[in-house]
Amino acid sequence: MTTKEKIMDVAIHMFSERGYEAVSIRDICGEVGIKESTLYYHFKNKEDILDSLVVKFKDHIDGLLSHIDEIDEAPLKKPKKSDAANTKIMDTYMMDNYLFDPFCNLMIRLMMIEQFHNEEIRALYEKTMFTDPYNIYMKIFERLASQGAIPESQAEQIVRQYHAYMTMLTFKYLLNGELTEKRKKAYVKEVHDLMNGKIL
Repeated sequence: MTTKEKIMDVAIHMFSERGYEAVSIRDICGEVGIKESTLYYHFKNKEDILDSLVVKFKDHIDGLLSHIDEIDEAPLKKPKKSDAANTKIMDTYMMDNYLFDPFCNLMIRLMMIEQFHNEEIRALYEKTMFTDPYNIYMKIFERLASQGAIPESQAEQIVRQYHAYMTMLTFKYLLNGELTEKRKKAYVKEVHDLMNGKIL
């Protein structure tokens, strides 16, 4: 890990626990073990560190969304509520590469705090926690409707219920206290139960 990466890593941990305003450049340097002049070689100021974290997060999310668009949408012979492509979206993209990813999880926690102080972060929080997931679920259920797995007329209502329940699970298991393997396993089980029609 480069010095710049260490600075960003320490900063996101501190920002997500204490909030941006409560963390100083001196705090970050002390934790990294560098002089302030070294930090200023890599970043103009504390805001520049936050901006760099936001850019990294946006790039990561954009990459995930582009991969989701590439998933094969060929109809199955026997469509079910949850098919292989939909499970792949949930497990690979929504879980492993987003909600379970340590950087993304810390960014979500940071955005939860800073949405009240920073309009750009509030908009990013709304997009990545609510708008993007809703649109992804809509794609999944529109695909299922086109295969005859669910009635087309019910797709939007199902998505609303599904999205609400998924949001609750995310806050309950992944943003409530420390992100542990036990919490992740419990989350996966409930998500799979939901996708297999055992819930709702």
